[in-house]
Amino acid sequence: MTDDPPPRKEPLNQQSIRISTMWSSWQIGANLLWAYTGALAVDLGASGIQQSTVTGVQTLGNASMQWAWGSLTDRFGRRPFLFIGLLAIGMTAALVPFAQNAWQLILLLLVPTIIGSAAIPAWNGLLGDITTMKGRGRFVGLVTAIGTIASAIALVVVGFFAVSIGLTGLAQYQVPMYLACVASIIAVICVLVLKETVRVSKHRVFRIRESVKATPRFVRFLIINIIFFTAMGAAWPLFPIVSRGILNVDLFLIGVFTAIFSISSGIAQIAAGVLSDHFGRKPIIIIARSLIFIAPLCSALGAITGNIWFLVPLNISGGFLTGLFIVSSTAWLLDSAPPIYRGTVVALFNFFTGVAAFCSAMVSGFVLDYLTLQIPYATAVILMLLTIVVLRIFASFGYFAINETLVKVPAPTIPRVPGSDRAP
Repeated sequence: MTDDPPPRKEPLNQQSIRISTMWSSWQIGANLLWAYTGALAVDLGASGIQQSTVTGVQTLGNASMQWAWGSLTDRFGRRPFLFIGLLAIGMTAALVPFAQNAWQLILLLLVPTIIGSAAIPAWNGLLGDITTMKGRGRFVGLVTAIGTIASAIALVVVGFFAVSIGLTGLAQYQVPMYLACVASIIAVICVLVLKETVRVSKHRVFRIRESVKATPRFVRFLIINIIFFTAMGAAWPLFPIVSRGILNVDLFLIGVFTAIFSISSGIAQIAAGVLSDHFGRKPIIIIARSLIFIAPLCSALGAITGNIWFLVPLNISGGFLTGLFIVSSTAWLLDSAPPIYRGTVVALFNFFTGVAAFCSAMVSGFVLDYLTLQIPYATAVILMLLTIVVLRIFASFGYFAINETLVKVPAPTIPRVPGSDRAP
């Protein structure tokens, strides 16, 4: 059976405005939600394993259904799954302020994030649908940067407002969570006016084996990323412990530091789009992964010295290097996969790397709880962060083994059609 032809799409300059607005609202809602849940868990008295679970829920929730959502969006289109996913994120944000303990917070985050993950492969598939290989990096970088910078501005404004109105305790989390809900609903409305880029296909869903076979060297790329995301995920539950539990950073500064991360990421995404289209995907990926050890190193130095301003270079380096990786790795995956498998391939990548990061975060929580029985709490956190620095350095060498996917002329498997981000 031949592949179903893609439906006729609007010119890029018309569709891209709607896409940029949707993405910006989505990122404002998602970043407001996830910027504060780690701190909320600390305030709710989370243990090490509970803190890891709160962090891991986002990773596992987004990854656990990726393979299914990816296949379904390739089969039935992008819009339905963007709608479902963004609506779930908004409802999650509305419910989070009602959590009274860490386990309630975990349960509130788990189910909605599983449903919310439907939007991720649909979004990546949409980006592949509306771009060609020649300018893909630039377009992906520009659109993602717009949303990242918009979310950064929102984090600073909302964080200041949440502190200035005088709310204390758990009540101070209501402002960012409810505004996250509003932003997500705006994104849902934007989805309703998007043009569908995929015609409903007669192909069967869940063609995982065919997707992998049709994507050259995907397995090697996936294995290398699984190893690296294992080293990445171990640090994620420790970052909010340092900022909120050891350094006692308030919600306004948490918003500022997260905004610094987002702005740095946005700048990097614009640069990565241009650079990856000119020099290739591989060198940008190598740079992004080989230097990301700076983030846990700065966190450890902050915990050692008690100086909260070490969180500034943490978020600058983490944001910039994460932005480089988001754009270059997305372009790598979209370059490699045939159009009918894009959603599935991206979903498989997110699933396996997400599960690896989740398992690593959970192990990190168990290790922290064990170490705190032997040594002081802050010392245990510092020791773990320094160990993760070494692990990230060694794991980054694997990226030298990936292949380059950029072809200077559009690949024949990707037709020319008219028309149109993880913690450090």
